[in-house]
Formats: sequence, C-alpha cells, structure tokens
Amino acid sequence: MSSDDDSHSYEKEPIILTTPRRLAKGLVIIVAMMAIGAAILLPFFGDMAKNPPPVTQIRTERPPAQQQQQQAPAAEAGTTTIAILQGAAVQGSPDFDPDKAQVPVGNKIVWDNQDTVPHTATSGSGPSDPNSAKLFDTSIINGGEKSNPVEVKGAKQGDTITYHCTIHPYMTGEITIAGAGGQGGGGAQTGGNQTGAAPTGAAGGGPTINILQGASIQGSPDFDPEELTAKKGDEVTVVNQDTVPHTVTSGTGPSDPNSAKQFDTSIINGGESAKISLAQVNPGQYDYHCTIHPYMTGKITVG
Repeated sequence: MSSDDDSHSYEKEPIILTTPRRLAKGLVIIVAMMAIGAAILLPFFGDMAKNPPPVTQIRTERPPAQQQQQQAPAAEAGTTTIAILQGAAVQGSPDFDPDKAQVPVGNKIVWDNQDTVPHTATSGSGPSDPNSAKLFDTSIINGGEKSNPVEVKGAKQGDTITYHCTIHPYMTGEITIAGAGGQGGGGAQTGGNQTGAAPTGAAGGGPTINILQGASIQGSPDFDPEELTAKKGDEVTVVNQDTVPHTVTSGTGPSDPNSAKQFDTSIINGGESAKISLAQVNPGQYDYHCTIHPYMTGKITVG
C-alpha cells in the first residue's frame, strides 16, 4: 500500500483523549463530592429556609426642601404645627405633640406625621362621635408628610376641641383656642440660651426645633426641621422629645474651631426644652450639631 493510503487510513482512526478507566474515576470523584455536599447541606436546609440572611436596609434620602414644600405647604406665620410622633401607632405610646395645643384665634393648623405609617387628625372624640369630622379632617397623612393647613372655622377664644386619628382611634388630642398671638407653655424669655421643662402647649408664635424621639440612634431622623429659617432677634425654642440629653450647638462639630461661638443650648435633658436667642447673630447660614451625638446636624438660616 502506498504512503498516501497509510495517511488516509490514519485520519479515520478516533482520537482518544483519555481512557475509560480515567473517565470512570473522574465521575466517581464528582459523584462523591456531590454526596458529601448534600450530606452537609440537607440537615441545615430547614433552618436556612426559615432564617434567610439579613439584608441591608436602604434609607431613602430626605427630599430637598423645595420638594417637601410641593408635598405640603410649609408652616408660615399664623400656622401652628402639631407633631404626630414616631411610634404613635403603638397603643399607649406618645402620639400628638403637644397633646393639648394652644392655637391662637385665626391660626391654621398643620399636622406633621413623623411616624412611618398613615394617620389622620379628625375632630371629635372618636369614629363613633356623631360630630366626628364636622369641624375638620386632614384625611390620610402618609408617614413623613404633613397635612394641608387646617382652618377651624367658627372657633372662638376659649373653645376646646377634641380630635382623634380615625385609623388609630386611641390616639387623641385637644386644641384650645387662645387669644390672638397668645403664647403656649409660658411667656417668652429674653437674653441668652435658657433651658427648662418642655412646653406642653406651644403655640405657633416662634420658630421651633424639635429633637425627635430616637434621634440618638445614628442614621435616625434627628432635628425637625433640619433646616430652620428665622430672623435676627428671634428666639428659637428647642424641644427635646427624646429620652436622652442633647444639645444644639453652632458649628459643624466638636472639632470646629468656631463651635458654640454663635449659640449653644448646653445640655437639654429628655422631655425638656431650651431657648436660643438670635439677637446677636448676624444674617447668614449656620451649621449646628449635638455635642453629645456629633452625627446629629442641622442648619439655621438667619434672615
């Protein structure tokens, strides 16, 4: 046979990359590994299904002030703000702040829902009250939103109006109509930063910063509002709604060389309040922080 025929017959022969014996060994190893893995995994499969691994909670950024104003009108002069506190939906927890509000004649009222679930503010002692919602009803206020300003028509000085949340009827509050320009929780004080018991019936007469419940937990909402606008000469009330001490101190943090040079409330114990005088503070924007929890920050714009 010629050499050409030999070459042609060689091309027809199969190319064997391994032997059947080696292939069998490889398959045995794969099956053994799968059996070992199954033996380890199966006893814990039930627990794994019941307890999935934790995921990171995604905190959404707070919308810019302009967007917040589009969601609900900002409180203006002649407006009293009542906070719906975080956790208010839990029966027995603090709900409205102040619980008994003094509202000057002619003032509108805005409810600020600081909770994570919807609420309402509806006149009447409860859903079964035949006069429920006849004076006012905010309708649903979603978590993190504010109600539209509510005007209590026909209310006279000295009138007391009870209201409730229709979703959680055990949440109740009270509004007392005060004289025009009346002060809630005592008269204004002048000169310096002063602390004392938190007002139980603050009217909407002056700018207020609320230190929210749970603010000491890093990442939680802390100051409300975070950015306050006031005028030179104003007296700002700082209400500590938390259970631990806080401060409101000018500056970006304790390491700021200008820390506390513009204002400093000093320690405000839980449930107490302090006042900041802006009489000596020039117009401009000022950062502030809590010296005890420096990650708590806010801004005051003085006009």
